[in-house]
Amino acid sequence: MARTKYAEALFGRPARKEKALDREEYLSRAREFAKRGQDLPQTKLLDLEVHSIKSAARQREKLRAYIKDNLSNAALAAQYGVHVRTIEKILQHETWSHVL
Repeated sequence: MARTKYAEALFGRPARKEKALDREEYLSRAREFAKRGQDLPQTKLLDLEVHSIKSAARQREKLRAYIKDNLSNAALAAQYGVHVRTIEKILQHETWSHVL
């Protein structure tokens, strides 16, 4: 091949930079370099909003646990020392219907 500037540019330097990643390493670390969240142009939420959503979900789970432990039919039956079906009948107005 003739010694042209193009040939020197191609063959006169190393094939890749020292700090550049080879293909295998790049593919194994591709997620590390990918844009995520509000860095993407099509995103509709901000990081702060996502944090708020996750916080609300954690609060919801705590409330569900509280309701299950303290306000469920089984918990009320245990609290008052009656059967669960007694609580269900009261709530369906099958018994104690005269009490509002």
